[in-house]
Amino acid sequence: MVISDPGWGSLAESGKARVLATLGDMRLKRWPQVPTLKELGHDIVVNSPIGLAGPKDMDPKVVKVLHDAFRKATANPAYNRALEQNDQVLIYMGSEEYRKYAIEQTTREKLFVQELGIKLD
Repeated sequence: MVISDPGWGSLAESGKARVLATLGDMRLKRWPQVPTLKELGHDIVVNSPIGLAGPKDMDPKVVKVLHDAFRKATANPAYNRALEQNDQVLIYMGSEEYRKYAIEQTTREKLFVQELGIKLD
């Protein structure tokens, strides 16, 4: 069995699961002894950024207000504790950077689905 959902740390701490590798590009703070898949020679990195999207023609002033509020929220200590408790790493991206990331991920994942021969309905 493999677990890749946030919150698996409590299973490992209780001895119900063993952490063999992590999926991010860096080792986790709570599990510094556990290598990443990339370190083990597998070119796989899976991050779970949280993004906010809106219509293509959204007013730039509204985008800025939302961006600034979201950025401020990422500095909240409670938010960062929740990330750490779920073995998540804060990955901050501005609006343009996140847009590019989303396009790259969508393109990469479409190719992956094609390589696997999965047919989507």
